[in-house]
Amino acid sequence: MPTYRHASLGVIHMRGSKLPAPCGEQLLVDGKLALCAYPSEFLCDGPRQDTRRTCDRPLCPRHATQVGPDSHLCQRCRTEAINEVGQRNLFTHLIEP
Repeated sequence: MPTYRHASLGVIHMRGSKLPAPCGEQLLVDGKLALCAYPSEFLCDGPRQDTRRTCDRPLCPRHATQVGPDSHLCQRCRTEAINEVGQRNLFTHLIEP
């Protein structure tokens, strides 16, 4: 039974066998980390080093970064991809020792 977060209604528990998984990204709610829990529309296609081929984290449209046709990345995989390419933020070199 998925649990979704709705902006005006709070947390909603829904029943059904064909409901999408809730979004797996974390955000701050009242100063505490919580799952986004919005109904997901995408899965992360970022590569992982473990047994699975892709990350497969469920993502809502707000947290999915489209990198190609029908290809999306979560925030963690996007950051790893940027670090591999070397195209970081303009001010990264000022912050890192």
